Amino acid sequence: MRKQNIMLYPPELATQFISEFEQGPKGGPALESYKCPAGVWTIGFGHTKDVHAGEHITRAEAFDLLDKDLIHTQEELAALVHVPVTENQFIALMSFVFNFGITKCRRYTLFKMVNAENEDGIREWWPKYCNPGTAYEKGLRRRRYAELELFFRK
Repeated sequence: MRKQNIMLYPPELATQFISEFEQGPKGGPALESYKCPAGVWTIGFGHTKDVHAGEHITRAEAFDLLDKDLIHTQEELAALVHVPVTENQFIALMSFVFNFGITKCRRYTLFKMVNAENEDGIREWWPKYCNPGTAYEKGLRRRRYAELELFFRK
């Protein structure tokens, strides 16, 4: 399985995987703006930049926003991960960073494990990032295990 630099992958590779987890309150993309659990106005597939109350978009616009957000996520990921990765690892890492954002990810032990190519450490740390004790734990746990499975898929 070929490994390459994060920036050599097209960011759209992660669109399908991320869109399955970044759903609006009614499932699928949120075509109307809503406040996410963190109290931030959100639309589409987790898009938060310049979103206000009462906004409406089409499904195609939701995917366009996601594609633009993934370009930014890829740049953030490239600042965190300094080792070559496989396509599956790229998608899994994109999902993780898209979900948490670079500010939080900079402090996470998981990325030290990824950069050290420490498989045991990655397996140990990846599932820990699921906001234990919150209403979102079950969904995040499902996402973390799906990402982890994809990360190690041959």
